[in-house]
Formats: sequence, C-alpha cells, structure tokens
Amino acid sequence: MNFFCKCLIKNTSGVTTPLVALSISSLIGVLAITLEAGYWYKSKTDLQITADMAAYAGAIELANSTNDAALTAAKLDALENGYKSALGNITVNSPAASGAYATEESVEVEIRQKGTQFFSALFGEDRISYNVRSVASLVKTHEACVIALNTSVASAINITGSVSANLPNCSLAANSNSSTAISLAGSSSVTAKCLATVGGIIGAEDHATLSCGSGKTGAKAYEDPYADVIVPDPSDYPVCKTPVKTGKWDYDLVAGRYCSNMTVKGTYTLDPGIYVFDGIDIKFIGSAATLIGSEVTLFLINGATLSGINGGADIILDAPTSGNYKGITIYNDPATQPSGVTVKLNGGSATSIEGVIYFPEQHVEFGGNTDLASSCSMLFADTVAMNGNADFEITDCESTFGLTVPTLSTVFVVE
Repeated sequence: MNFFCKCLIKNTSGVTTPLVALSISSLIGVLAITLEAGYWYKSKTDLQITADMAAYAGAIELANSTNDAALTAAKLDALENGYKSALGNITVNSPAASGAYATEESVEVEIRQKGTQFFSALFGEDRISYNVRSVASLVKTHEACVIALNTSVASAINITGSVSANLPNCSLAANSNSSTAISLAGSSSVTAKCLATVGGIIGAEDHATLSCGSGKTGAKAYEDPYADVIVPDPSDYPVCKTPVKTGKWDYDLVAGRYCSNMTVKGTYTLDPGIYVFDGIDIKFIGSAATLIGSEVTLFLINGATLSGINGGADIILDAPTSGNYKGITIYNDPATQPSGVTVKLNGGSATSIEGVIYFPEQHVEFGGNTDLASSCSMLFADTVAMNGNADFEITDCESTFGLTVPTLSTVFVVE
C-alpha cells in the first residue's frame, strides 16, 4: 500500500492534461473574441456601404426632384440595403447639416444601429453599436448656353467655314446620339468650356480650344427647361396692334398682338412688354433695318417668321427681368409653329440678344457677324449651324434674370 502511494505520488505523466484543458479554453475564448471582432468590423463596413448607397440614391433623386423626395428616397434605399429600423435609427438631411457640403445640393445620411453580439454577450449586452455617416453631392458640370435638342440627327451642331465662336464660360451641347452629333470643320475656331453630347464629336482636336480637354461624349441629354412655358392666348389680345410711324422708315410699337406683316427698313422700336406676332412675317431689308427693344419678349405663333436678317440688319433686344417670361427674349411656339424649317440669324455687328432664344423644332443658322454680344445669351433649337461669328455668354444670367443655366449633374459620395 505504501509502495503504491509512493508510486502514485512520483507519477507525473498526467500533469499536462489540466493545463492543456485550461489553455484550450483560453484559446477558444480568444478565437471567439477575434472572430466576433472581425464580424463587427465587417458589419460596420457593410452599414457604411448602406449609408453611402442611401446618400447616393437620395442625391440622384435630388437631381430630378425636391429635397423632400430626396429624403424619402434615401430612407427607402437604406431599408432595402441593410438598415434595420428595429435595431437603431436613421437621420437624413438635405442639404447636409454639417461638413464641407452643408450649403451644397447634397444629401447626408447618418445611421446608428445596434450590433449583434455572440460570445461577448457573456460580459454584458448592448455594448456594441455602429455609427456611420455619408454625404453625396451633386457636382454640376458643362453649363450649356447653346443646346441642340434633336435626339438622333447627325451634325446637330455643325460649325463650318471661317467661324469664330467664342463661348468662354459655357458649353455647346447636343442631345443627339449620332456618332457625329457635333461636327467642326473648315477653318472654324471654337473657344468654349466644353462640347458635350450624347453621341460623338468630330473635328474638336483641330478646331476647338476647350477647358474640359477633348469634349464630353456619351453624356446625359440636357432637359428642355422651356418646354412648359405657357404661350399667351391670342384671345386675350382681341385687338391687333399697328406700328406707329415716327420717321420715313422708323416705327414705334407698343406691347400686344400684331396680325399684319411688317417690312423693316429703318428702326422699329419696341416698348417694354409682351409681343405676340400672330401668323405674320417680319421682313428685314437692308443694313439700316433694326429691331430694338428693352424688357421685351417676342412670341412667334401660328406660322409667324423673322426673315431677311442678313446684310447687316440688327436685332437689339433684352428680355424682361421679372414676371412670367423673365429671361425669355424670343420664343417660337412649338404647338403652332412649323417644325423643320430654317431660321436664319445672319445679323450685323450691332446685333445683341440678351436672354433666351427658343426655337425647339427649327434649324437655327448663324452667319455674318451675329455675335449676340451680351452678358446672358442662350440658344435652344432643334439643330444649330454656325457659318459666321457667334459669341455667347452666361455670366449675368442668374443675377440679371434669375435664370438657371442648364447643366449636367454628376453625383459623387464626398464624405
């Protein structure tokens, strides 16, 4: 018996077993915490992606709608992509409530959500939570002052001959998906911020100096911001006006509706107001022909035309700075005017049209010295051709007329 006890005391072969058991338990605990920490990191990364996607979705909605619609879009996107309302809360602001983009067109998403615990729950619950934030902003590019609205034709903007087109602060844009939507050729020279089109560009490398480089192809189409303008109803002008003669070839006009053809050989002076040219031709003859007016909008309806604007004839007009038609100088009614016809603006060096020129279903041709020299000049037409000098500027469109220059908006996650 004593011998057995002595042998048992001296036997150390099983000493490591409890040590290994304790070590394995510790290793399992460390491994569990490590795996759980990795899970927390991935979960927070996934939630950050959810916030980024929600902010991006909100900003996309903001580009086409209101701030309230952007907030709704961001929340719905978050719910569809990992945010669980039962485990936390979401705050969406537009514009962002803080940060570098607080005054921009932006959408901010903040998500606070409780994390799932496994092994760590043994040491207490509700100890893990995630806080993530994302801001997406609209970055506006390619402010366009000349837009060809046709969606498929080749050479929607065609610049040839010895043209010198100067658009230092804005872009030429074509909504056409043709591979040759914008075409530059001859000895033409274009200076602009950019050329932007849904389709393609030819000749830019030889004929254009662009701030944006080589131009933007495959761009989104520009919207037509004046498609919904309400044209004056002729019935609201039951009495047709007549120009009042003030000299051999000079006449004064008051605002209203005009129903008889005019032949402009001298100076026709327009009083401020709205002019409805109903089914008539205003024909310019000779270099002395001048149409001049301040704070005016000219509506062409029922087939009305401006013809003979060449040989030095001048149009000197600026748009109203207030009212329903602020910023609009010449508006060709898409509902009553024939489509596909050519409108020639081959005026003299004194020509200045300040505001919007709108011929959405017509081909507008510039020639001569139609510089349109003003601080705000924008053209919307079905197609545009330039075979003479043309200047466009947008520096004072917003300050003078409250006009928003058409742009392309790109969404970026910025914070």
